[in-house]
Amino acid sequence: MLSAIKHFIKKGLRQAEIEEFLQKELSRAGFGGVEIAKTPLGERLTVYAARPGIVIGRRGKNVRQLTEELTYRFDLENPQVEVKEVDNPELNAMVMASSLVSAIERGVHRRRAAYSVLRRVINAGAKGCEIVISGKLTSRRSRHEAYRMGLVAKSGNLASHYVDQANATAIMKLGTIGVTVNIMQADVVLPDEIEIYNVDFEEEVEEVVEEEVVEEEEEEVEEEVTPKEKEKEEKKEKPKAKEPEAEETDLDQEVKELSELIEETETDELEKIDSKAVEKARRERELKAKAEAKVPKKVPPSRKKIDKKKALKKTKGKKEEVKAEEIKKELKEKELEKEKEAKKEKPKKKEEEKPEKKEKPKKKEEVEEIEVSYKNRTYTFDSDITADELSSKRGVPLKVKEKLAKKLDLDYERN
Repeated sequence: MLSAIKHFIKKGLRQAEIEEFLQKELSRAGFGGVEIAKTPLGERLTVYAARPGIVIGRRGKNVRQLTEELTYRFDLENPQVEVKEVDNPELNAMVMASSLVSAIERGVHRRRAAYSVLRRVINAGAKGCEIVISGKLTSRRSRHEAYRMGLVAKSGNLASHYVDQANATAIMKLGTIGVTVNIMQADVVLPDEIEIYNVDFEEEVEEVVEEEVVEEEEEEVEEEVTPKEKEKEEKKEKPKAKEPEAEETDLDQEVKELSELIEETETDELEKIDSKAVEKARRERELKAKAEAKVPKKVPPSRKKIDKKKALKKTKGKKEEVKAEEIKKELKEKELEKEKEAKKEKPKKKEEEKPEKKEKPKKKEEVEEIEVSYKNRTYTFDSDITADELSSKRGVPLKVKEKLAKKLDLDYERN
């Protein structure tokens, strides 16, 4: 039961998705609905549109693109798209909703557009129409406006069968506006509609009297004719006289006796054969029953046993996986050990091959530094600085250079 319900839910969802997709794609053509039917060749889609030429396109280009997109998006089996024109687009809710949305998006005021659609629907012969526009219309908060003409059923069998409903959305700068159109069809007979016929009773009475007179005359004629007919019928019904039977001779009696004897012998033989066959069949049945009693009946495994078997299989599989992982780990460890041993052997060989390293020259002894302070700033110099190096140094004040020359007894002259 659940599988059937799921199947129908999936089918309905797919149809709704296809309708939504086609409504977006064929909004310019005045999309009026789709009918999906399964055929031996594939799936046939009959698309209803107010302007079928736009759906087909030049040399069927648009239809081919549509079929390709439908197969790619919805996994349809060999879809065959058939386009039909809507007989009366003013009585199709989907066509009118799309036209109203396009008018609102073009900048026509919603009230003017709604009333023009209402007039078109009522002039086409509909019993009633209702348009509801909801969303961010003018104020900050969303609200809805309803426009009605004629009668529109809201509940019951009339609403579900005879009211055509459609929704569409207009995308504006401030936000989206939703449009719902309900159209009550023209060929609806409401339960409170009563037709009263005007009847002339005098004419009917005269006709009835004439009919009675004619019936009486027919009965009299029948009574006059009946006695003659009865006599004829009695004559026909009388049985014919039986012909005298021929007398039986001695030969006839002998033939009868022989035939009776033959019949008796045949019946006896047949009875014997039948009894033998019945006994054989009975013995075979008894033997089969004994054999079946000896062989133990195969009892189908219970749900618990099946679950246990599945669990055992899973555990076996897990154990095998664990064993495989352990083997892999062992192999990896062995490889790592081999690599380590190889690394240990390599440096020994290198040490043997390497020549004796040359002794590096010892670094020079560290030179003392001399600090000279001038104007809250200290300048550091090496103690083995020469006069030429001191004069070539830039960014050092002259007074600092003179102080350093005095400390180190250098022949420093100003440039």
